[in-house]
Amino acid sequence: MSEFRLWSRNFVAACVAQFFYFGSFYLLIPTLPQYVAGLGGTLSQVGVVMGLFTLAAVVLRPSFGRLGDRYGRKIFMATGAGLFILFPLLYASLAGIGPLYLARIGHGLAHACYLAASSAYIADLAPTHRRGEVIGIYSTANIVAMALFPAWGASIVQGHTFFFLFVVSALTAAAGWVATLVLRDIRAARPAGPAPTTLAIARRPTVLIPSLALFSAATSYGAVVTFLPVFAPARGIANFGLFFTVYAVSTILSRIVAGAASDRLGRKRVIVPFMAILAVTVFLLPSAHTLKFLLALAVLLGISFGSFMPTLNALVVDLTPPAERGAALGFFTAFMDVGITAGSMVLGPIGNRFGYPAMFYTAAILVVLGLVYFALAMPADRPPFGQAAQPALQPRDGSGT
Repeated sequence: MSEFRLWSRNFVAACVAQFFYFGSFYLLIPTLPQYVAGLGGTLSQVGVVMGLFTLAAVVLRPSFGRLGDRYGRKIFMATGAGLFILFPLLYASLAGIGPLYLARIGHGLAHACYLAASSAYIADLAPTHRRGEVIGIYSTANIVAMALFPAWGASIVQGHTFFFLFVVSALTAAAGWVATLVLRDIRAARPAGPAPTTLAIARRPTVLIPSLALFSAATSYGAVVTFLPVFAPARGIANFGLFFTVYAVSTILSRIVAGAASDRLGRKRVIVPFMAILAVTVFLLPSAHTLKFLLALAVLLGISFGSFMPTLNALVVDLTPPAERGAALGFFTAFMDVGITAGSMVLGPIGNRFGYPAMFYTAAILVVLGLVYFALAMPADRPPFGQAAQPALQPRDGSGT
């Protein structure tokens, strides 16, 4: 097998696909609620429209991952990205909230299809000794898209029509779809005997413990990104949008550095301290009364969550056989969406009743609980780290590039 290179055809195409795929996704995040309101939708209907997408993506992601384990990753990446072209155009043709509900469910299924396959594809592509580095760099494509496309989508709506926005979203997804076609497929050899069920894979401690740790951190993250736009103005902090810019830059840098560090030091030695930093950061949010202090917390949030997430992902890959990675990562990554949703829907009422400080303190406590559980329940890394894991797989044509 030839040596893996960051500038290889497969890795570059996967990063390009990820960037444009999430670009299409993020174009609609700040704008779709306005579109629903324009159709006569109520605030609760806006929530349902956004929630149905997440619900569909979460519920079926492990199943799509399992199918990817059996039939290959590329076909599901291409299918998900291809459907992302169609659904924005479908939105433009709808005239009521009811049909939009159905369209959002379909869009969520496409999201589950792509994400389950793409996370497993990169896991298969990365060599064992560079797995954290490769996953960390790949995950920055999503963050760069998050930094650029929501603002672009909002500006399109201000200067043009929603139809134009949906066309731009479809064209962006088309660029991602073309990139998936460039990929060489990777398919793990299936062991003899019956394959374990998705539920059996999900219940393994090596999958379940990291998933619960991710849930605790994602819940606090969901509370921060959802309620900061309301919390900051209440504290008299103007131009709080810089928080998200600083967060994005810090996340990109941390993912590049932390992934490679975990390859050398071990996953747990990176995950535990950065979870602790995340808990402290969220705990300090109620103390933010100036923009400078808020931006300092944005740096800490980006460094901690940006380092924690891809390293935890790499840990799951280390401990999962290649033929089961799709199902395992489909289950694991779903906890990111579940956690963010819980952060807004569960912690939000705490903020309404007891105030924002109580909400952020509760979020910080959840991270601490997840940290303690992970630190106690997850065995320490066994040196040399990752050597017991399976090696990177080759593309189907035998090329390592």
